[in-house]
Amino acid sequence: MKTLNKQNLFWDVQLKNLNPKKYKKFIIERILLRGDLDDFKWAVFFYGKDKIKEIFLKSKKFDFKSQNFWCFYFNLDKSKCIRKQSIKKQSAFWKR
Repeated sequence: MKTLNKQNLFWDVQLKNLNPKKYKKFIIERILLRGDLDDFKWAVFFYGKDKIKEIFLKSKKFDFKSQNFWCFYFNLDKSKCIRKQSIKKQSAFWKR
């Protein structure tokens, strides 16, 4: 459970209250977004690849680059895992 003791991965929660069964969605999302290879291996060992893939597909916290990577890793059809931007038109602040 070395992964669950990483303060740099879970900086916003108290580590002693981080229950891996109760907060599996939060932990898996954080590992997929900010974890390293050892963290991912731990998650696969603890939760299983199918559970990780299921949570990835339901989550809306991933940016385009992360969606593309995990879609490729899990060998998924891009139409299932890459979500379009919620804002169709860019604001005036984004124009160059």
